[in-house]
Amino acid sequence: MNNEQVSNQIARTNSFALKKLWGLIRWSLVRHKYLISAFSLVQAVFAIAIVYGLALLIPEIDAESAVYLSSGAITLGMIAVGCVLAPQIASTSKQNGLFDYQRTLPVSRSSILLADIIIWSVASLPGIMMSCLATVLRFQITIHVTPSSIFTILITQITMICIGFAIAYWLPPNAMALATQIIMIGGLLFSPITYPIARLPEWTTYIYQVLPFVPTSNLIRATLFQSEILDPINLIVVLGWAVVAFIFALMALAKRK
Repeated sequence: MNNEQVSNQIARTNSFALKKLWGLIRWSLVRHKYLISAFSLVQAVFAIAIVYGLALLIPEIDAESAVYLSSGAITLGMIAVGCVLAPQIASTSKQNGLFDYQRTLPVSRSSILLADIIIWSVASLPGIMMSCLATVLRFQITIHVTPSSIFTILITQITMICIGFAIAYWLPPNAMALATQIIMIGGLLFSPITYPIARLPEWTTYIYQVLPFVPTSNLIRATLFQSEILDPINLIVVLGWAVVAFIFALMALAKRK
């Protein structure tokens, strides 16, 4: 077999793999078409509630507080989709047998996971756009749509969704529900996402800098709002969580009963 034949074979294989991936994406869209629209509406309301509702708790909002509320709305919206809504749907799929059926399909496990990541990334876009719109209307903040900010949002989406699927695939339904609620409540009330980390005891900063949520909000402020200097450590932490969570989710898909 000469080089041209090898190249043609590789091209056909890649084309076939892309067709399978597109088929999985279409199938997921059909299964979740009503849920995705409902989740998009919920995200929009959630974003408005954070930008307008939490602002009522602050007597005088300065520029720093406005940026934290704005970036927090975007971050928490992606956490809600990736670490709360997506794992709940994935856990339901485990209970009704759809998860096991997916593993019998003649497609790679990575394609199954990649299709779900794409679907839920698209599902989180309305919330992100609504957060940006609410931010501009409420605080008149300039949003910088640049390659770095787009990359940050994509990495955040992938990381949160992979974490959510890893939780859903490995934990039983009750434990999954508890884990997702802890993430959401912790992110909304206790994590320094909508306020500066300097307000917390110093020892807690070490914990939050290891978890992916606060570094994510730091990246969004540094790229989308350009209110602080981009710290490579934050990017390393988020990428590290994305890789580890993806591997764990993939291991769950490949696991034999």
